[in-house]
Amino acid sequence: MGEYDAVVVGAGVVGCAAARALAGEGRGVLLLERGDFPNPRATSHGPSRIFRLAYHEGEMYVPMLRRSRRAWQRLDRDAEADLFYRTGSLTVGPESGDSFTGARATCHTHDIDHEVLDAAAVNDRFPAYDLPEGYRAVFQPDGGLLDPERCLVALAEAAMADGAELRAREPVVDWTAGEDGVRVRTPRRDYDADSLVVASGAWAADHVAAVEGLVERERHVACRIRPRTPAAFAPDSFPVFVMDTEDGRHFYGLPRHRVPGFKVGATHAEGSAVHPDEIHDAGLAETEAARGFARDFAPTGDGAVLGTRACVLSQTPDGDYIIDTLPDGGNVVVAVGMSGHGFKTAPVVGEVAAALATDSDPPVDADPFALDRFDGVGDGRG
Repeated sequence: MGEYDAVVVGAGVVGCAAARALAGEGRGVLLLERGDFPNPRATSHGPSRIFRLAYHEGEMYVPMLRRSRRAWQRLDRDAEADLFYRTGSLTVGPESGDSFTGARATCHTHDIDHEVLDAAAVNDRFPAYDLPEGYRAVFQPDGGLLDPERCLVALAEAAMADGAELRAREPVVDWTAGEDGVRVRTPRRDYDADSLVVASGAWAADHVAAVEGLVERERHVACRIRPRTPAAFAPDSFPVFVMDTEDGRHFYGLPRHRVPGFKVGATHAEGSAVHPDEIHDAGLAETEAARGFARDFAPTGDGAVLGTRACVLSQTPDGDYIIDTLPDGGNVVVAVGMSGHGFKTAPVVGEVAAALATDSDPPVDADPFALDRFDGVGDGRG
């Protein structure tokens, strides 16, 4: 038996959620973070993240989303921290586009409350928009925004209240695993545990060979823009959104929250491969893709750029998560590759990782996130 039941590597939102799930079961947990907590280089940073139920990325996420929404609301209530803001969500695109048709199909299949709006109805109800004819939207009233840093702190504090230890500025140098458990080495000392959960996001490929080549690290930039009509971009009049366009662009955005300006980013835009330790501030040219949304679909939002946020997304080949026990690697679980859309489901991803680490049944079906769906899985050695 190790000195800990589990060591969790990475104190981002997934790592904190896994630590909370394990500690809540009475397990002895050590949570290690390579940088400060919260880590400004990690993706669990900034003032807002989208939550939406009308999910076009895959219907297997719906049970996770519903369970996660209840978990976020419960944590919000317990922490009294204003973690979740209900704004509704819009999934916008051409009538035949993948996002609109996928979101509509998900709502129909899972009986999710929603409305289908044409362009004129969107423009009338949400005055920031000027959608062209032929666009459609799925409006889902239960969507909203999460405050990521407050969420992160609330999860960590809940885990620590149940006995978890959090150590920041202590990177993992190496680990070994065998039948008797795992040993994790840091610059400070070695730690022994029964199991290891690796939830280190864009850093995971540095010390888990099994995910090297399966998690591509890609630079991503989001902008915060001051609109000329700020009231139209307030939370009560500008739902969180994702959008496909006729010319193949993909956007997401959120209303003003805590800081001036609304947030918008361009997804599926070609980003450079980069290590998260080498991230640098966004340049002016990197704001152009995101600003295209305002210019073309929300003209009064095309004001001055007030801030940018550069981060490194961990992209899997199929865009879906990896949550699995490593093959031939002892009791080692990886929960990585959230591909830019994992924050909203983090409470359940953490529960799944905790269940796998303790040989328990996950609360949702974890088979779609298994490593063996890819060819050429590594040997799991750190």
